[in-house]
Amino acid sequence: MLTETTRIICLCGMVVILSLMLVARIRSEKKMTAALRGTNLAEFSDFLVANSLDGDVQVIARKVSDLLKTGFACEKIIFLRKKRNNLELNYYHGVRGFNRRDFRINHSRDFFEELRDDFRPRPIGDLSGVVPATFMEELEAHGLDLFFPIYWRDNLYGVYFVRSSIYTGSPAFRMLTASLAQSLSAAYHIKWHETKLSSLEQQLITKEAELGEQIGSEKLDGSSILELVKCRNSEEIVPRVIGAIKDDLKIESVAYAYQSKDDTSNPRLFMDGVEMRMAPPSGEVFFRALKAVDQGKMCELATFAETDDPVGEWAAELRKAGLECLTLYPLSSTRSGLLAWRGNPVCETTMKRLAILRSHTVELVDNAESYELAHQLSFTDALTGLANQRYLFKRLDEELSRAKRYQRNLGLIFFDLDQLKVINDNHGHLAGDAILRQMGDILRKSIRSIDIIARYGGDEFCILMPEVDAETCVKFMHRLKTGVAESRFRIDDDSLEIGCTVSLGAAIFPQHADDPKSLMHNADMALLKAKDSGRNRFVLFETEQS
Repeated sequence: MLTETTRIICLCGMVVILSLMLVARIRSEKKMTAALRGTNLAEFSDFLVANSLDGDVQVIARKVSDLLKTGFACEKIIFLRKKRNNLELNYYHGVRGFNRRDFRINHSRDFFEELRDDFRPRPIGDLSGVVPATFMEELEAHGLDLFFPIYWRDNLYGVYFVRSSIYTGSPAFRMLTASLAQSLSAAYHIKWHETKLSSLEQQLITKEAELGEQIGSEKLDGSSILELVKCRNSEEIVPRVIGAIKDDLKIESVAYAYQSKDDTSNPRLFMDGVEMRMAPPSGEVFFRALKAVDQGKMCELATFAETDDPVGEWAAELRKAGLECLTLYPLSSTRSGLLAWRGNPVCETTMKRLAILRSHTVELVDNAESYELAHQLSFTDALTGLANQRYLFKRLDEELSRAKRYQRNLGLIFFDLDQLKVINDNHGHLAGDAILRQMGDILRKSIRSIDIIARYGGDEFCILMPEVDAETCVKFMHRLKTGVAESRFRIDDDSLEIGCTVSLGAAIFPQHADDPKSLMHNADMALLKAKDSGRNRFVLFETEQS
């Protein structure tokens, strides 16, 4: 049995150890704060917005590496760039005495699935089992302890391995690092599209030359089509494509019925050179006409106008407008279209010309739609449909500027799900994803129309609330915490329901901070207090609530 003196000595020893741990944590957080303060958040946000979609990928990659070294105190950095089926060393900093081949690994499907989880930095231990043991040993030997991927949709572009001298466990560090990763990922993806578009332009030139040889007659002037290669709006491209066809084939007038991107059930109608005004065909008539026209064939409108059915009535209306011919002309791989025209008869030459133009129209619109999706996804979280970190930075700067200008409050709430890792371990990651998706639905129903919700990685979310004071913010956090705790989350095809809780932290401008960086940091610190106090709690900066 321990004597009273021994117990006192043990207790004192535990107090000393805990005190040393607390001092180390405080020093680490002070170091992190000092490092992050070296990064101008407004400039950081402007950089992300201005360069992710339109900037030079090499400039952005260099800026990301510089920010990792200066703003994030990364004393060691390795960046592996994907080349074909391998990841190879592309950039390094602070790492000495290695062979480049040591950092070359095969790009396996399991590796990619692990990387695409999200953009946040994670411990390299998460890669055990999906990369060779020798590669893990190499990373550990050089002191690298975190990784984050550079990818977009199904395209992997590279992965960073880093070691930072500041505290890397805070939501603020993870969010800012994830924003860097997402910015570079978007830039690589747009570069991929630009390369694809350049290839398409060359294909068009080649096809134009081939067509001239095939038909042995007047050469097709593809210049107007070539001008559309870099058009990035799938709806704006429609009249320009049809106008290019009209010019290239010397068509006098044209009417084009097609499915829009937003409402494929109700077709639209574009006309050029048609004097009579016409309404678009109904969805039923449009789809029946699509079935009536043979694939890859052109026909005289008179053959349809003679039939006594809705398609015949629409064909008769087109004829009354002076149009003579009709053919299938899909707008993209998923959107159908019908082209009617006058001025170039149904013949083999016209068919060949239209076939060439049609194949490239599909590629042009597909690329424009893909670019639009990339632009949309650059501000949207794919899993929950909420805004992402980049959008948060953009709106935080805007809303804080507005709050300063009109002398109003602005609330920022950080929160995450308690014990999501336990749920993933017990029920699988699909269960965790299901909870995150349902959390997005709960949040959308809980906020005002002027509030902004964002998911910035993993189980971490934030809410930007214009014109709220501390009291209103506290009431909202209490309501959200209670609402989540009382909800049941469906997983396993709705056969199982489980509960979940959240911890929240908030800070108010100008009460707790007067700039974006400080507001984020203070809300982050409030969240840490909420989690340290037992979870399922909410904390207003400097004022604890439960």
